[in-house]
Amino acid sequence: MNNPIDTLFGRLALMTVGLIVVVHLASAFVVDRNVAEQEIDQARRIVMLAARAKQAGGEAPAVVAATLDTEYVAVEDAIAHGCPAPCTDTHGPEDSLRDSFPLGSQVVLDRVGGTLWARYPHERYWIAVPIVAPLVSRLLWLSTLMLALAIAMAIIGAWRLQRPLRQLARAAREFRADRRAPVIAKGGPREVRELIGDFNEMVREISHTEQERAVMLAGLAHDLRAPITRMQVRADLLPDEASRSGFLRDTESLSRIVMQFLDFARETTDVSLLACVDAHCLRHYGDCVGKDSPIELNLHAGAGFSLPLSDLDRILTNLIENALTYGEPPVKITSFARHDTYALTVRDHGAGIPAEDLERVSRPFVRLDAARGGDAHCGLGLAIVRRLTQRNGGTFSVGNAAGGGFMVALTFARVHHRA
Repeated sequence: MNNPIDTLFGRLALMTVGLIVVVHLASAFVVDRNVAEQEIDQARRIVMLAARAKQAGGEAPAVVAATLDTEYVAVEDAIAHGCPAPCTDTHGPEDSLRDSFPLGSQVVLDRVGGTLWARYPHERYWIAVPIVAPLVSRLLWLSTLMLALAIAMAIIGAWRLQRPLRQLARAAREFRADRRAPVIAKGGPREVRELIGDFNEMVREISHTEQERAVMLAGLAHDLRAPITRMQVRADLLPDEASRSGFLRDTESLSRIVMQFLDFARETTDVSLLACVDAHCLRHYGDCVGKDSPIELNLHAGAGFSLPLSDLDRILTNLIENALTYGEPPVKITSFARHDTYALTVRDHGAGIPAEDLERVSRPFVRLDAARGGDAHCGLGLAIVRRLTQRNGGTFSVGNAAGGGFMVALTFARVHHRA
């Protein structure tokens, strides 16, 4: 299972969101603490001024109460006026306030009502001072909204930053799979834009080189067909049977090599009708099945597995010819459906291929003469199969079978191959 955090977007988003949350919480804690200390100090001054005014008597208590919005409440009426029952000392930030009052003073903080209740020792009244609630409590909804907006902006920014790289990675995969990679629009930071520009230029140069090579191979193969045909006609005129047979075998080998060149150089997409893979195998190779037969069929993919007829015929022809030429019979053709994929495998029962050569065996013009010799071939069979498979949206893999022999496995997505 892919880890969503193990991506550029996931790591950028996690880092940015984590940083925003830490800074937000730290700022809220520091600011709230400073504001709380200031509010406690202000409440201390108000309580001390109100107590002195009460002791002075006259009009001073009323003036102070009206000016500072304080209230003198008799002890027996305190709970009725809002002092949290049983109207005894509470603990918290108010502890420092209590220490600044005369010994034996009482301080009660009503956190719900936002009121501080203070009483000097032996006094018959409470001084009620309204205070501002702590910052986090007062602006909780606003800070939460700001945090949510900051996180959303961070995620959007991370997504926009990684999107050009994601497009570049997708285009690189398509180009590696022998498909035509589209030109990527430049975007993102300067370094990313330069990377995309270099990639587009590289794709153009490689595509131009591949096109020139394909044209060269196609032209060479086309020009060779005429002299090969004349050689076959002249071979039929030879009086000696042995010479004529050998000459015809050589011209047939040359003709086969020319056809491989043409298949490999072909760039056009196959537009032929879809053919069921199982039915095609039964139609063309079913009569070869039997005791001591060179071909075995094990077909279980069903009618849903289909490919363009021309591509399917070239794939099977190259794989079976490769297996019979370089391996040992019987050649086993297997098809099956699994979850959301179809698979087609062709296996021979020869000596297989050394493990160190498996990676390069499907490269164009590679022949492993020491392990799998033969003639009339130029090392394009598996390269043609690989190109045709990838052109139809499939994946190509090779390996040695567990019971011996060389095996080629082709896998296609089921959504692309419905009848």
